[in-house]
Amino acid sequence: MKDKVTLLMEETGCERREAELALELCGYQVEKAVREIPRLSRNIGVVKGRFYCSSDNLYGLLWVVLNLKSRSLVRARAVLSYNPATCLLPLEMEWFEFEKNLYAARLADGTVQSLSQEVERSLSDFFHSAESGSLYEMVKAASEEENHQRVEIFLGEFLGRLFRGRSLKLSLKCEVLFSGQFQSVGSWGGASTGILRSSLKLEEGSRMVQPLVLRVVVEGDPNGIPAEEVQAGDSVYAEIIDPRDIAQYLAKLFGGRSEQGLAPLYVPVESVEYGTVPAGTAPTAPGSPIHPPGAVPGTVGQGTAPTEIILRVRFSRGVCGEACIPKGIRIRLTRRSEQDPWWKKWFG
Repeated sequence: MKDKVTLLMEETGCERREAELALELCGYQVEKAVREIPRLSRNIGVVKGRFYCSSDNLYGLLWVVLNLKSRSLVRARAVLSYNPATCLLPLEMEWFEFEKNLYAARLADGTVQSLSQEVERSLSDFFHSAESGSLYEMVKAASEEENHQRVEIFLGEFLGRLFRGRSLKLSLKCEVLFSGQFQSVGSWGGASTGILRSSLKLEEGSRMVQPLVLRVVVEGDPNGIPAEEVQAGDSVYAEIIDPRDIAQYLAKLFGGRSEQGLAPLYVPVESVEYGTVPAGTAPTAPGSPIHPPGAVPGTVGQGTAPTEIILRVRFSRGVCGEACIPKGIRIRLTRRSEQDPWWKKWFG
Protein backbone atom coordinates (compact mmCIF):
# COMPACT_ATOMS: atom_id res chain seq x y z
CA MET A 1 0.00 0.00 0.00
CA LYS A 2 2.74 2.47 0.96
CA ASP A 3 4.69 1.61 -2.18
CA LYS A 4 1.65 2.33 -4.34
CA VAL A 5 1.05 5.66 -2.59
CA THR A 6 4.68 6.68 -3.06
CA LEU A 7 4.66 5.58 -6.71
CA LEU A 8 1.49 7.53 -7.40
CA MET A 9 2.89 10.66 -5.74
CA GLU A 10 6.06 10.43 -7.81
CA GLU A 11 4.14 9.78 -11.02
CA THR A 12 1.59 12.58 -10.68
CA GLY A 13 3.15 15.03 -8.21
CA CYS A 14 0.05 14.88 -6.01
CA GLU A 15 -0.07 15.02 -2.22
CA ARG A 16 -0.24 11.93 -0.02
CA ARG A 17 -3.90 12.41 0.94
CA GLU A 18 -4.86 12.76 -2.74
CA ALA A 19 -2.90 9.62 -3.66
CA GLU A 20 -4.53 7.60 -0.88
CA LEU A 21 -8.02 8.78 -1.86
CA ALA A 22 -7.44 8.02 -5.56
CA LEU A 23 -6.17 4.51 -4.79
CA GLU A 24 -9.12 3.83 -2.52
CA LEU A 25 -11.59 4.97 -5.18
CA CYS A 26 -9.87 2.85 -7.86
CA GLY A 27 -9.54 -0.35 -5.87
CA TYR A 28 -5.80 0.24 -5.36
CA GLN A 29 -5.08 -0.04 -9.09
CA VAL A 30 -2.28 2.42 -9.77
CA GLU A 31 -3.01 2.79 -13.49
CA LYS A 32 -6.63 3.85 -12.84
CA ALA A 33 -5.55 6.06 -9.95
CA VAL A 34 -3.18 7.99 -12.23
CA ARG A 35 -6.16 8.90 -14.44
CA GLU A 36 -8.29 9.76 -11.41
CA ILE A 37 -5.87 12.22 -9.78
CA PRO A 38 -6.69 15.16 -12.13
CA ARG A 39 -10.33 14.86 -11.05
CA LEU A 40 -9.40 15.23 -7.38
CA SER A 41 -6.89 18.08 -7.56
CA ARG A 42 -8.67 21.42 -7.52
CA ASN A 43 -5.65 23.63 -7.98
CA ILE A 44 -6.07 25.57 -11.25
CA GLY A 45 -7.14 29.20 -10.91
CA VAL A 46 -8.52 31.10 -13.92
CA VAL A 47 -8.96 34.88 -13.98
CA LYS A 48 -11.02 36.36 -16.84
CA GLY A 49 -11.22 40.11 -17.12
CA ARG A 50 -12.21 43.00 -19.34
CA PHE A 51 -11.32 46.65 -18.91
CA TYR A 52 -11.90 50.03 -20.51
CA CYS A 53 -9.54 53.02 -20.60
CA SER A 54 -11.84 56.00 -21.22
CA SER A 55 -9.06 58.55 -21.76
CA ASP A 56 -7.60 56.57 -24.69
CA ASN A 57 -10.82 54.83 -25.81
CA LEU A 58 -9.10 51.45 -25.43
CA TYR A 59 -10.98 48.22 -24.74
CA GLY A 60 -9.13 45.21 -23.32
CA LEU A 61 -9.40 41.58 -22.29
CA LEU A 62 -7.08 39.62 -20.02
CA TRP A 63 -6.94 35.92 -19.22
CA VAL A 64 -4.66 34.38 -16.59
CA VAL A 65 -4.24 30.72 -15.58
CA LEU A 66 -2.48 29.97 -12.27
CA ASN A 67 -1.30 26.78 -10.62
CA LEU A 68 -2.49 27.46 -7.08
CA LYS A 69 -0.62 24.49 -5.66
CA SER A 70 2.85 25.39 -6.95
CA ARG A 71 1.99 29.12 -6.89
CA SER A 72 3.16 29.58 -10.45
CA LEU A 73 1.87 31.16 -13.64
CA VAL A 74 0.65 28.75 -16.31
CA ARG A 75 -0.48 31.24 -18.94
CA ALA A 76 -1.22 34.96 -19.28
CA ARG A 77 -2.88 36.51 -22.33
CA ALA A 78 -4.17 40.01 -23.12
CA VAL A 79 -5.52 42.06 -26.02
CA LEU A 80 -6.24 45.78 -26.41
CA SER A 81 -8.29 47.31 -29.18
CA TYR A 82 -10.08 50.45 -30.29
CA ASN A 83 -13.05 48.24 -31.18
CA PRO A 84 -15.81 48.48 -28.51
CA ALA A 85 -17.04 44.98 -29.40
CA THR A 86 -13.95 43.60 -27.65
CA CYS A 87 -15.50 44.34 -24.27
CA LEU A 88 -18.84 42.72 -25.09
CA LEU A 89 -17.45 39.26 -24.32
CA PRO A 90 -19.38 37.87 -21.31
CA LEU A 91 -17.22 36.86 -18.35
CA GLU A 92 -19.60 33.97 -17.60
CA MET A 93 -18.31 32.21 -20.71
CA GLU A 94 -16.40 28.94 -20.27
CA TRP A 95 -12.67 29.59 -19.89
CA PHE A 96 -11.69 27.80 -23.11
CA GLU A 97 -14.30 29.76 -25.12
CA PHE A 98 -13.06 32.98 -23.53
CA GLU A 99 -9.48 32.15 -24.53
CA LYS A 100 -10.57 31.31 -28.09
CA ASN A 101 -12.43 34.59 -28.49
CA LEU A 102 -9.51 36.53 -27.01
CA TYR A 103 -7.24 35.07 -29.71
CA ALA A 104 -9.84 35.95 -32.35
CA ALA A 105 -9.92 39.55 -31.08
CA ARG A 106 -6.16 39.77 -31.62
CA LEU A 107 -6.68 39.27 -35.35
CA ALA A 108 -9.55 41.75 -35.67
CA ASP A 109 -9.27 45.28 -37.05
CA GLY A 110 -8.50 47.95 -34.48
CA THR A 111 -6.25 45.79 -32.29
CA VAL A 112 -3.16 47.51 -30.90
CA GLN A 113 -0.65 44.67 -31.19
CA SER A 114 2.33 46.40 -29.56
CA LEU A 115 0.35 47.48 -26.52
CA SER A 116 -1.30 44.06 -26.23
CA GLN A 117 2.11 42.40 -26.12
CA GLU A 118 3.37 44.92 -23.58
CA VAL A 119 0.42 44.22 -21.24
CA GLU A 120 0.94 40.48 -21.68
CA ARG A 121 4.65 40.73 -20.79
CA SER A 122 3.85 42.90 -17.77
CA LEU A 123 1.26 40.38 -16.56
CA SER A 124 3.80 37.57 -16.88
CA ASP A 125 6.47 39.55 -15.00
CA PHE A 126 3.96 40.50 -12.31
CA PHE A 127 2.87 36.91 -11.61
CA HIS A 128 6.48 35.75 -11.52
CA SER A 129 7.34 38.39 -8.90
CA ALA A 130 7.00 38.23 -5.13
CA GLU A 131 4.41 41.03 -5.30
CA SER A 132 1.76 38.62 -6.58
CA GLY A 133 2.25 36.10 -3.74
CA SER A 134 -0.92 37.00 -1.83
CA LEU A 135 -2.98 36.97 -5.03
CA TYR A 136 -2.83 33.17 -5.31
CA GLU A 137 -4.66 32.76 -2.00
CA MET A 138 -7.22 35.38 -3.01
CA VAL A 139 -7.99 33.57 -6.27
CA LYS A 140 -8.24 30.25 -4.44
CA ALA A 141 -10.90 31.70 -2.15
CA ALA A 142 -12.49 33.92 -4.82
CA SER A 143 -15.86 32.17 -4.39
CA GLU A 144 -16.27 34.49 -1.41
CA GLU A 145 -17.41 37.94 -2.52
CA GLU A 146 -14.86 39.72 -0.32
CA ASN A 147 -11.92 37.88 -1.87
CA HIS A 148 -13.29 38.39 -5.37
CA GLN A 149 -13.36 42.14 -4.77
CA ARG A 150 -9.82 42.04 -3.39
CA VAL A 151 -8.59 40.34 -6.55
CA GLU A 152 -10.32 43.01 -8.64
CA ILE A 153 -8.76 45.82 -6.58
CA PHE A 154 -5.34 44.16 -6.64
CA LEU A 155 -5.27 43.76 -10.45
CA GLY A 156 -6.92 47.15 -10.91
CA GLU A 157 -4.00 48.80 -9.09
CA PHE A 158 -1.53 46.86 -11.23
CA LEU A 159 -3.23 47.97 -14.47
CA GLY A 160 -3.44 51.52 -13.13
CA ARG A 161 0.33 51.61 -12.74
CA LEU A 162 0.78 50.06 -16.17
CA PHE A 163 -1.41 52.74 -17.76
CA ARG A 164 0.32 55.46 -15.74
CA GLY A 165 -2.67 56.48 -13.66
CA ARG A 166 -5.20 56.74 -16.50
CA SER A 167 -8.83 56.10 -15.59
CA LEU A 168 -9.69 52.39 -15.92
CA LYS A 169 -12.84 50.35 -15.40
CA LEU A 170 -12.09 46.70 -14.65
CA SER A 171 -14.41 43.72 -14.24
CA LEU A 172 -13.18 40.23 -13.33
CA LYS A 173 -14.45 36.72 -12.80
CA CYS A 174 -12.35 34.10 -11.01
CA GLU A 175 -12.79 30.33 -11.16
CA VAL A 176 -11.03 27.40 -9.50
CA LEU A 177 -10.89 24.27 -11.67
CA PHE A 178 -9.89 20.67 -11.25
CA SER A 179 -6.70 19.80 -13.11
CA GLY A 180 -8.73 17.51 -15.34
CA GLN A 181 -10.99 20.36 -16.40
CA PHE A 182 -8.00 22.33 -17.62
CA GLN A 183 -6.21 19.40 -19.26
CA SER A 184 -9.21 17.86 -21.03
CA VAL A 185 -11.77 20.36 -22.26
CA GLY A 186 -14.00 17.95 -24.18
CA SER A 187 -14.83 15.55 -21.37
CA TRP A 188 -15.60 18.31 -18.87
CA GLY A 189 -16.95 21.26 -20.77
CA GLY A 190 -18.80 19.42 -23.51
CA ALA A 191 -18.72 20.35 -27.15
CA SER A 192 -17.44 23.79 -28.00
CA THR A 193 -20.32 25.72 -29.49
CA GLY A 194 -18.64 29.11 -29.82
CA ILE A 195 -20.11 32.41 -28.71
CA LEU A 196 -23.67 33.19 -29.69
CA ARG A 197 -24.50 36.64 -30.95
CA SER A 198 -27.45 36.71 -28.57
CA SER A 199 -25.07 36.46 -25.61
CA LEU A 200 -23.38 39.72 -26.59
CA LYS A 201 -26.14 41.88 -25.23
CA LEU A 202 -25.31 45.43 -24.26
CA GLU A 203 -27.16 45.79 -20.99
CA GLU A 204 -28.53 49.23 -20.28
CA GLY A 205 -26.72 50.78 -17.34
CA SER A 206 -23.85 48.26 -17.53
CA ARG A 207 -20.94 49.56 -15.54
CA MET A 208 -18.47 48.07 -18.02
CA VAL A 209 -19.64 49.07 -21.49
CA GLN A 210 -21.90 52.03 -22.23
CA PRO A 211 -23.13 52.82 -25.77
CA LEU A 212 -20.54 54.86 -27.63
CA VAL A 213 -22.03 58.14 -28.91
CA LEU A 214 -20.32 59.73 -31.92
CA ARG A 215 -20.69 63.26 -33.22
CA VAL A 216 -22.32 63.17 -36.66
CA VAL A 217 -23.68 65.50 -39.32
CA VAL A 218 -26.97 64.81 -41.09
CA GLU A 219 -27.17 65.47 -44.82
CA GLY A 220 -29.39 68.37 -45.76
CA ASP A 221 -31.73 68.71 -48.76
CA PRO A 222 -33.48 71.95 -49.88
CA ASN A 223 -36.44 69.83 -50.96
CA GLY A 224 -36.31 67.52 -47.98
CA ILE A 225 -38.34 67.18 -44.78
CA PRO A 226 -38.16 69.88 -42.05
CA ALA A 227 -36.16 68.76 -39.05
CA GLU A 228 -39.20 69.33 -36.80
CA GLU A 229 -41.09 66.57 -38.62
CA VAL A 230 -38.47 63.83 -38.22
CA GLN A 231 -39.75 60.80 -36.30
CA ALA A 232 -38.13 57.76 -34.72
CA GLY A 233 -37.97 55.01 -37.31
CA ASP A 234 -37.22 57.33 -40.22
CA SER A 235 -33.87 56.86 -41.96
CA VAL A 236 -31.35 59.63 -42.70
CA TYR A 237 -27.90 60.03 -44.25
CA ALA A 238 -25.26 60.74 -41.60
CA GLU A 239 -21.52 61.38 -41.74
CA ILE A 240 -19.25 60.70 -38.76
CA ILE A 241 -17.23 63.87 -38.04
CA ASP A 242 -16.10 62.93 -34.53
CA PRO A 243 -12.31 63.58 -34.31
CA ARG A 244 -11.56 60.79 -31.80
CA ASP A 245 -9.45 57.82 -32.89
CA ILE A 246 -12.20 55.32 -32.07
CA ALA A 247 -14.65 57.33 -34.18
CA GLN A 248 -12.27 57.41 -37.16
CA TYR A 249 -11.77 53.67 -36.88
CA LEU A 250 -15.51 52.99 -36.72
CA ALA A 251 -16.21 55.34 -39.63
CA LYS A 252 -13.86 53.29 -41.79
CA LEU A 253 -15.31 50.03 -40.46
CA PHE A 254 -18.88 51.09 -41.26
CA GLY A 255 -17.91 52.32 -44.72
CA GLY A 256 -18.29 56.01 -43.89
CA ARG A 257 -14.70 56.92 -44.69
CA SER A 258 -12.57 56.13 -47.74
CA GLU A 259 -9.53 57.50 -49.51
CA GLN A 260 -11.81 60.10 -51.11
CA GLY A 261 -12.99 61.35 -47.70
CA LEU A 262 -16.26 61.11 -45.77
CA ALA A 263 -19.22 59.20 -47.16
CA PRO A 264 -22.79 59.40 -45.78
CA LEU A 265 -24.22 56.30 -44.10
CA TYR A 266 -27.90 55.39 -44.39
CA VAL A 267 -28.97 54.86 -40.77
CA PRO A 268 -32.23 54.74 -38.78
CA VAL A 269 -33.30 57.48 -36.37
CA GLU A 270 -33.57 56.05 -32.88
CA SER A 271 -34.92 59.05 -30.98
CA VAL A 272 -35.77 62.73 -31.39
CA GLU A 273 -35.39 65.34 -28.64
CA TYR A 274 -35.76 69.11 -28.54
CA GLY A 275 -33.28 71.50 -26.97
CA THR A 276 -32.21 75.11 -26.68
CA VAL A 277 -28.88 76.76 -27.34
CA PRO A 278 -27.30 78.39 -24.26
CA ALA A 279 -26.72 82.13 -24.33
CA GLY A 280 -23.47 83.07 -26.02
CA THR A 281 -23.34 80.00 -28.25
CA ALA A 282 -22.47 80.87 -31.83
CA PRO A 283 -25.36 80.30 -34.25
CA THR A 284 -25.15 77.66 -36.93
CA ALA A 285 -24.26 78.76 -40.44
CA PRO A 286 -27.30 78.88 -42.74
CA GLY A 287 -27.97 75.56 -44.36
CA SER A 288 -25.60 73.66 -42.07
CA PRO A 289 -27.26 70.61 -40.53
CA ILE A 290 -24.91 70.30 -37.56
CA HIS A 291 -24.87 72.55 -34.53
CA PRO A 292 -21.84 73.16 -32.31
CA PRO A 293 -21.93 71.29 -28.96
CA GLY A 294 -23.88 73.05 -26.25
CA ALA A 295 -27.50 72.16 -26.76
CA VAL A 296 -29.58 71.60 -23.67
CA PRO A 297 -32.02 68.72 -24.30
CA GLY A 298 -35.28 68.14 -22.52
CA THR A 299 -36.37 71.77 -22.06
CA VAL A 300 -39.69 71.51 -23.87
CA GLY A 301 -42.59 72.50 -21.62
CA GLN A 302 -40.38 74.54 -19.26
CA GLY A 303 -41.25 77.94 -20.66
CA THR A 304 -38.41 78.06 -23.23
CA ALA A 305 -39.11 77.61 -26.92
CA PRO A 306 -36.96 74.84 -28.45
CA THR A 307 -34.47 76.13 -31.00
CA GLU A 308 -33.03 72.90 -32.31
CA ILE A 309 -33.69 69.19 -32.71
CA ILE A 310 -31.33 66.54 -31.36
CA LEU A 311 -31.37 63.38 -33.46
CA ARG A 312 -29.88 60.12 -32.24
CA VAL A 313 -29.12 57.60 -34.96
CA ARG A 314 -28.04 53.99 -34.55
CA PHE A 315 -25.01 52.54 -36.37
CA SER A 316 -24.78 49.21 -34.55
CA ARG A 317 -25.70 47.56 -31.25
CA GLY A 318 -23.15 49.51 -29.22
CA VAL A 319 -22.59 52.62 -31.36
CA CYS A 320 -24.89 55.63 -31.78
CA GLY A 321 -24.54 59.06 -33.31
CA GLU A 322 -25.99 62.44 -32.30
CA ALA A 323 -26.61 65.49 -34.45
CA CYS A 324 -28.02 68.87 -33.32
CA ILE A 325 -30.11 70.40 -36.10
CA PRO A 326 -31.52 73.97 -35.95
CA LYS A 327 -35.23 74.37 -36.55
CA GLY A 328 -36.11 75.21 -40.11
CA ILE A 329 -33.39 73.09 -41.68
CA ARG A 330 -34.62 70.54 -44.22
CA ILE A 331 -32.89 67.18 -44.30
CA ARG A 332 -32.74 64.20 -46.61
CA LEU A 333 -34.61 61.24 -45.16
CA THR A 334 -36.85 58.30 -45.91
CA ARG A 335 -40.06 57.89 -43.98
CA ARG A 336 -40.50 54.63 -42.16
CA SER A 337 -43.70 53.92 -44.11
CA GLU A 338 -41.86 54.47 -47.42
CA GLN A 339 -39.07 51.97 -46.73
CA ASP A 340 -39.13 48.66 -48.55
CA PRO A 341 -40.45 45.69 -46.52
CA TRP A 342 -37.93 43.07 -45.50
CA TRP A 343 -39.19 40.53 -48.03
CA LYS A 344 -38.64 42.96 -50.91
CA LYS A 345 -35.05 43.56 -49.87
CA TRP A 346 -34.45 39.80 -50.01
CA PHE A 347 -36.51 38.79 -53.06
CA GLY A 348 -36.70 42.05 -55.04
